Amino acid sequence: MTMKIGRFVLIGSVLTLLLIVPAGAVPALTANVTYAGVPAAVLFSDASGIADAVSRTWSFGDGTEETAAGPEGRAVVHTYPAPGSYNATLSITTRSSVVSTTATVETFARRQEIAVANPSGTDGLEVAANVAHLPGMRPDFADIRFVDANGTPVSYWIENAVEGSHARVWLSLPENATAITMLYGNPEARDAGDPDAVFLFFEDYERRDLSRWSFCGSNAEVQTEVVRDGAYAGDINVSEPDLRRLANNRICLANISAGQVIIEGDFRVSEFGRWCGSGYLQAWNETGGPVYALHLRNGSVQYYDGVHRNFSADLPARADTWYHIKVVLDTPNATRYAWMDDKYLGSAPLRFSDGRPVPKDVVFDDFALIGSSAWYSGDPHHFYADNIVVRRYVPVEPVLSYAGGP
Repeated sequence: MTMKIGRFVLIGSVLTLLLIVPAGAVPALTANVTYAGVPAAVLFSDASGIADAVSRTWSFGDGTEETAAGPEGRAVVHTYPAPGSYNATLSITTRSSVVSTTATVETFARRQEIAVANPSGTDGLEVAANVAHLPGMRPDFADIRFVDANGTPVSYWIENAVEGSHARVWLSLPENATAITMLYGNPEARDAGDPDAVFLFFEDYERRDLSRWSFCGSNAEVQTEVVRDGAYAGDINVSEPDLRRLANNRICLANISAGQVIIEGDFRVSEFGRWCGSGYLQAWNETGGPVYALHLRNGSVQYYDGVHRNFSADLPARADTWYHIKVVLDTPNATRYAWMDDKYLGSAPLRFSDGRPVPKDVVFDDFALIGSSAWYSGDPHHFYADNIVVRRYVPVEPVLSYAGGP
């Protein structure tokens, strides 16, 4: 039985990584890693607890292996002379079977310290960094990795990159972090960024399905005809005109479980509603109910707190036009702020749909996109969406920069 378990990232100082195997599986493996450029000496340990092991064979992924009988071989040291990616395998022979654990070991030749100004007390805060290309780095930035002061990997996602020049990278920063380390210099490494590990919620529809959402009504789909970025976009197709009640077939729902948040993305409607909004961005609290954070309605960008209201900057909105919308739900200050295509729309009191103030300690359980409930023609109405991000909000965001220059 061979099991692909996970990934080792060889990073600063001394690090212990534990591979957790699925229920019912036996092997487990730790690696104490000293990062000092290359060569990199790695201490591998068998943490399986198998009592009747006859022998252990360590295959290090660089063409070498080591076998030891009995209790010997529970821990071995192997040196990787060059940066690269290696599939390390531990095979344990018992009296009745052979079980194996395989993981990828990555070594990096270089490192760059990154200073964090305005550190935040919010753990996992999503912060964007402009990463300049450095000598020895892959031109496509695929070999960058990030770790905190304890050598723990920091989740990241590369939003975009200009080959050999710079990249915009989002990181999930640990609370009160004043510095992190960027590792690079591995020509074999591939992009390991994961937006789902960084943001409260992320959807660019490039998976070609709706699996990121906790619920989607039957009218929601992924389509290719009207897209903002990439090859796919979302579409809530509402086929019943004059539907005066909120039908769940025109809702997409995602769990977020967070307080003050930023919601942003690209949105477009095919037609504005006759008496109601055409596309809604909603946050939901289990006890307080819905907050209609922002919606496109009657040719403008509005919000709803028992009454439809315009923001102080009443910018027009047109049908069949993409807009980048950003709205901040600042619960401690009971205020929402909104932008459209980077133009500030203004602020407004943060209230539930029945007009009650949103408490400063509220936790939003869900985020939703909702299609229109009524429109002028009998043709299907479309609420398109793309590049949706929900992330935590702090009034003053951390700023990341290379410490001491590149």
